[in-house]
Amino acid sequence: MLITLSILFTAVIPTLVAQEESGSAKFVVVKTLFISGNEIKPGSYSVKWESTGSEATVIFINQGKQIAKMPAKLVEADKKVDFDSVTIAKDSAGRDAVKNIQFEGKKARIVFE
Repeated sequence: MLITLSILFTAVIPTLVAQEESGSAKFVVVKTLFISGNEIKPGSYSVKWESTGSEATVIFINQGKQIAKMPAKLVEADKKVDFDSVTIAKDSAGRDAVKNIQFEGKKARIVFE
């Protein structure tokens, strides 16, 4: 019985750890953008994210201060990307909005709603 439980825990722990991911990047915003209703003004930002499974939390930091913290979805891309990238499109109010962020060397894409 003890051996069976030991094997079970050994098999489960790596799977749970593999689903937890994090990343960070630096971005320069040249015009006001909106992300999930949060206004991001021009400036230099550090963007950090942490996820468990498909749920992610994303934090935007400017000059050492947290500007916004929001939920997002973590979506698996086809392949790892070679550089950090941001996709911008119009939101329902016609404003420029960040739709997703991909981090260099990761297959994961952070998608904002």
